[in-house]
Amino acid sequence: MGRSTLSIFIHLSLIHGVLHASARNMLVILAPKHLPAMTTPPLPPHLKAIKHRGEFEYPIQVWYLNLSVLALATVINGACIAWTRLSPRFFSRGGSTPLDVVTVRRIPAALLTGWRVVAFRWRLPFADLVDASLFEAFVVCVYMAALLIWEFVHTNNLAPAFWSNRAAHIAAAQLPLMPALSAKNNVIGLLTGISHERLNVLHRAAGRCIYVLVWVHFWGRWKIGFYGPDDIPSLIWQQVGAVAGAAYTFIILLSLRPFRRWSYEIFYFTHVVMVFVFIISAYIHTTTPGFNYYIWPVWVVWGFERVVRGLRYLIINFILAPRSPTPSSASLSLITPDTLCVTLTRRMPLGWKPGQHAFLAFPRISSFPLESHPFSIANIPKRGSGSEQELMFMIRARDGVTGRMLRAAAARPNGSVSVQIDTPYGMPTDLAPYRTTILVAGGTGVSYTLPLLLDLIRRSADGKTRVKRIHFIWAVRSEAFLNWIAPYLRDAVSSCPVELNLEISLFVTDSSSDAGSIEEKRSVPELTADEDLEAGGRNSTKGSPVNPVLAGMSGLPNPAKGRPDVRRIITEEIAHGQGPVAVEVSGPGGLVDAARSSVSSFREVVNALKGGPTVNFHAEVFKY
Repeated sequence: MGRSTLSIFIHLSLIHGVLHASARNMLVILAPKHLPAMTTPPLPPHLKAIKHRGEFEYPIQVWYLNLSVLALATVINGACIAWTRLSPRFFSRGGSTPLDVVTVRRIPAALLTGWRVVAFRWRLPFADLVDASLFEAFVVCVYMAALLIWEFVHTNNLAPAFWSNRAAHIAAAQLPLMPALSAKNNVIGLLTGISHERLNVLHRAAGRCIYVLVWVHFWGRWKIGFYGPDDIPSLIWQQVGAVAGAAYTFIILLSLRPFRRWSYEIFYFTHVVMVFVFIISAYIHTTTPGFNYYIWPVWVVWGFERVVRGLRYLIINFILAPRSPTPSSASLSLITPDTLCVTLTRRMPLGWKPGQHAFLAFPRISSFPLESHPFSIANIPKRGSGSEQELMFMIRARDGVTGRMLRAAAARPNGSVSVQIDTPYGMPTDLAPYRTTILVAGGTGVSYTLPLLLDLIRRSADGKTRVKRIHFIWAVRSEAFLNWIAPYLRDAVSSCPVELNLEISLFVTDSSSDAGSIEEKRSVPELTADEDLEAGGRNSTKGSPVNPVLAGMSGLPNPAKGRPDVRRIITEEIAHGQGPVAVEVSGPGGLVDAARSSVSSFREVVNALKGGPTVNFHAEVFKY
C-alpha cells in the first residue's frame, strides 16, 4: 500500500471516529426530554399501507421520473442533431421569400432561436455562487419540487410518522444518481449530448436537493423522538446515521463555489474523504433495518466508472506509451512569464476532436498523486504521422500545481516533467453545418479556438464542411504570446482554400508589453491576472495598430491595441451572415459574458422570423 493511500485511510479512520463521537453526543443532547420512553402506537391497517407505499413505492416512482427525463433528453438530442445536419435549408436565407417578411416557414427557426436564448444563454444573476443557465435552474427546481411532492403527499396531515422515514428512503434511492452525473465517462452525457462539465453542475445541484431530504429525515425523527426501538445511546446503527448526516453536511459546505475557487486541491481531498465517510456510514446505517440495497448501487456506478477510467489510463499511458526511454515525459516551455506550454507524445489510434480536452496528472508536482486537471488540447492530429501524435497544452499558471509547474519551467527552460494523461473528453460543437463561424478567445482560451480554426480549414479544403466564412478573434495581454502562436496562424492562412473567407483579428491589451522581455522576466515567475481581458467589451474599442509590427507576425494582420468590441463584431457578423452561424468563445468571464450578451436578446428571434440566420452559441469555460 502506498504511503499516500495509507495516509488517506488513516485520515478516514480518524475523521469517522471524531464524527461518530460528536454525532452521538449531539443526538443525546437533542433528543426530546419531554417525550415518554415508549414506542409509537401501531397504525391502523389502512394508514400502515399508506406509510408502506410511501417508503417503498414512491422512491421507485421518482426514478421513473428520472428515466423519463433522460429518455426525453435523448430524443431531443437526436432531433437536434438531425435538424442541424439534415435540414440546413431551414436555417438559411435562401429561397424566394424576401427578407424582413415574417412567414410561417420561418417559425421553426424562430422557435429554436427563442429556446436557445431563454434556456441556455440567460444566466442566473448570482453567478459568483452558482453559474447556471435558466434551463439548468429550471431542471433543478422541477427535480426538487418532485422530491418534495413525493415526500409529503399522503402523509395524514403531515404526520411525522409518515414522512420522516420516507425522506430517508427517497434520498437514499437517489444516491446512485450522484456518481452517474459526476462521472467523466458518462452514459448520460453520451445519450443527451451534455458534456460532463455541465452534468457536474447538475451533480452538485442534485446533491443539495438530496441534502434537503437528509435534514427532513433528521427533523422528522427528532419530532417523533429517539426512544424505544430507536434509542440513540444504545444503537450503533442510529449513531452512524448521524455520522452520515454530519459528513454530508461537510460535503455540501465545502463544495460551495467560493471554497472551491479558494483552494481546489483542499476541496478535492476533503470531498473524496467525506464522500467515503458518508457512503460507508450510510451503508452501516441502512444495513440493520434491511435497506442497504439503496447504497450498494452507488459503489457499482462509481466502481464501473473508475474501472473504465482506469483502463483508459492504463491503455494511453502504458500500452500505447511512445517507444522512448522516458515515455511519460513531457516538455515544459515558457510562452510568457505566467503562461507555459506542455507538449507530450502518445500513440492515439483514434485521435481526438478539435475542442476536446484532456485530464493531466503531474504525480511529482501535485500535492495528491491522483489529482488531475482539465486542459484543452491546443492542436489537431497530424496527418501521415501514424498513431503517434504530439499533444500540446497552453496553461495559464495560477496557484497550486500550475504555479509549481511555472516555477519548474522558469528554473529549467525547455525542461521536462512526468505527466499522466487521460483523454479525450468533451463534446465540442460540430461546426461543419454552419455557414459562418466566429471564434473568440482571450488569453489561453486560444487553446480551444485554434484547433477549431485549423480543423475547419482542413475540412473545408477536403470539401467536408459548409463553412464559407470564419472570423478568428484573439485578445491577449502579451505580444510574446502572439509571436508564439504566429506560426500556427500563418499555416492556417497558407492552407486556407480560396473559396473560404478567413478573417483574423488580433488584439494586444497591455500597451506596456514587450515581445522581447520574456527572457528578462523569466527570473521572476510571478502570477498575474487578466483584469484587462475580464472587461471583455465593457470598455472596449475597435483597437489601434500596435507599432512596430511584431517579429514573427509576417503574413498576418497587424495586431490592434486595446480590447475587442466583441458585441459589435458578433452583431455585425450575424447581420451579414448567410445561413446558420456558430459562435465559439473561450476565455475570461468578462469576455464570455460580452459575447453571450450579443446573442441573448429577443432581437435574435425577430431576426430569425425575418429570415436572418439562426445562431448557435457555445462557451468553453472550466470553472471550479
